[in-house]
Amino acid sequence: MKKSSEIDRSGEYWMSNLPQEIAERPLVCTAIPGSHDSFTQLLFDKYPVANDESRFVREIGRFRMVRRFIRRWATTQRYSVVKQLYVGVRYFDIRLTVPLPAKLYGIRVLHALYGSCIEQLLSFINDFLDNHSKEIVILDFNHLYNFNCIEYIKFLEMVESIFGRKLCLRGEDITKISLASMWHLGYQVIAISAAETKAHRSVSWIWDSNCILSPYANVNRNDKLFKFLDRTIREHRQDPRSVFFVTQAVLTVNWFDILVHPFSTFERKYALKCTEEAISWITTFDEPSYFNIIICDFIDHLDFCNIIMSGIRSRSRKMLFLNWPFLMLRSCCSINKRSNREEQYHIRNSDCGKYSWDKEKPNPAEYCFVNLYGEIAIKSDGHITGEQFTVEKCKECCILLLDYLATVNVDDCEECLIVTGPCRGSVFIRDCKNITLFTISQQFRSRDCINIDVFLFCTTKPIIESSKLMRFRSLILSYDKVEEHMMKASLSPFINNWNNVHDFTPDDVPNFEICITEYDNIKKMDMIRNVKNITFFPELSFLPLYAVPNKITGKKILILCMERDGETLTSFNGRILRFLKEILAQGAELITTRDMTIRKKELETSFICKKYAKLSGRLITLEIAWNREETEKSIRMISDIVEVVDDCDFEHHRATLYRFAQMQTDIC
Repeated sequence: MKKSSEIDRSGEYWMSNLPQEIAERPLVCTAIPGSHDSFTQLLFDKYPVANDESRFVREIGRFRMVRRFIRRWATTQRYSVVKQLYVGVRYFDIRLTVPLPAKLYGIRVLHALYGSCIEQLLSFINDFLDNHSKEIVILDFNHLYNFNCIEYIKFLEMVESIFGRKLCLRGEDITKISLASMWHLGYQVIAISAAETKAHRSVSWIWDSNCILSPYANVNRNDKLFKFLDRTIREHRQDPRSVFFVTQAVLTVNWFDILVHPFSTFERKYALKCTEEAISWITTFDEPSYFNIIICDFIDHLDFCNIIMSGIRSRSRKMLFLNWPFLMLRSCCSINKRSNREEQYHIRNSDCGKYSWDKEKPNPAEYCFVNLYGEIAIKSDGHITGEQFTVEKCKECCILLLDYLATVNVDDCEECLIVTGPCRGSVFIRDCKNITLFTISQQFRSRDCINIDVFLFCTTKPIIESSKLMRFRSLILSYDKVEEHMMKASLSPFINNWNNVHDFTPDDVPNFEICITEYDNIKKMDMIRNVKNITFFPELSFLPLYAVPNKITGKKILILCMERDGETLTSFNGRILRFLKEILAQGAELITTRDMTIRKKELETSFICKKYAKLSGRLITLEIAWNREETEKSIRMISDIVEVVDDCDFEHHRATLYRFAQMQTDIC
């Protein structure tokens, strides 16, 4: 046995050393070792019982002697997060809380008792990743206690500030994520949020809990446990889903089990026996390729990792995960509540399905423009259809991607003009110079770019990093089927943060500028004007033209637009867009828009005005700068379900509705 002061580094580089054919497999069919309740190595008995326990337990936990007793059954790991990383753990099972005691600061891990601050633990992981560029981790924040909207947003901002561009952006198909693809894009962290929460749309790196299944046996006997594990993993693979699958050997010890063994611990009484049987079950399982994420308690016990590696080597001809350095299994501890994800796991008796990675895949050569010079390259409707597209090493080209897309990567391009249709994910430009980009996207990011003109419609805050001379303008664009493509990309024409730019690397001199939409100094516009069915005129644009905030001179007015009974989404959007075009053509300036859905009585506590407190259904707000009389005149001509907020209520109603729109997309 190794001394406790020594660090076992046997799994330090296991991902980096994988053969290329394994690195190119989807992560959902790669064996990944993990730990259960990963950060419970240090639980504090000097603080009250944590708020994941019942009121009765918290009451009797007022006595420190009781809390010491609880700690013996709540601790599930002996290794610190750093030691876990070095032995090869790459999946972390995380419970978080905003502590109830006022004297406890920061967001903390918990498991019956409060543990360390999560910020410090994530910083340790980031330090490891900085020195191990080909190792990736999955952070599963699967239980969040006592979080409100504000606390949750602060938590997301903290995670982003720690990991930055290491965070893997959320996509439509998780089976496209492999070690090789993450290495190529520089990603090292997949962050998954709990089922009861939903990340703000601006946080495009949070994956929701639909991307992972963790079937949970909720039993305290090994025989029942392994029958459950055998059945669930087989039936999952017969009817596969494109998700991560966590294998858990879960022994849920109840309070009776604990009380009849008052002088023992969970580790001695249950965990070791479960781990021994888990090793036997895994090494004799007839379909080893079924395993994906495998987690256990007390990963330091019995030299667990080396025992499993020896078993893998001895069965190398039969086991698909031949050279993978670890297999680990989860034996769940006491005081563990029933997982919310159990409800997501439904076994269906159907014929054997086909794995998504076995299906015929599109030819990558059809979804890229590479090494073009001086060309006009076009992909029209039906030629991309929601796939990822790459533009690389092109010079002095005009590139049009007039379809809806998943993501767009633009790398090492110079002197180009690029137009993209609606992108449901991110548009990411890197190492580019002197280009002009017209794009509609869920997220925009740039890195190491110089002298870029961006005509932008972006659902979330645009992000720039190590980039200079970036100029952002409101996008006006029209081409055949752009409205249909917006719907397919799930983008609302009224959620646009084009001018709310975040600079990860600010300098004394601003690296970006918000500019008026004009084309006088834009190169290659003559080339693009010769292309049929694409225009850049405000009166023809599907998207409205937004004004530059610091150049607005008129009086600010807030307009509320409500949907009619039975009105379709397309009809509602079209009606409001036509109204906007009419008033903008008459001289109004558009400042910002919001799109939200309100349930009955949801605003009653927020509004003093009873008229607006009763609002329900879909609501679009338009903030404009114009003459109030002209505004009211235009509204009277079109509808009685478009209203202008009184001047005296402008600030209150604006703040309330904007805050509501923000909260609605923060937390599900």
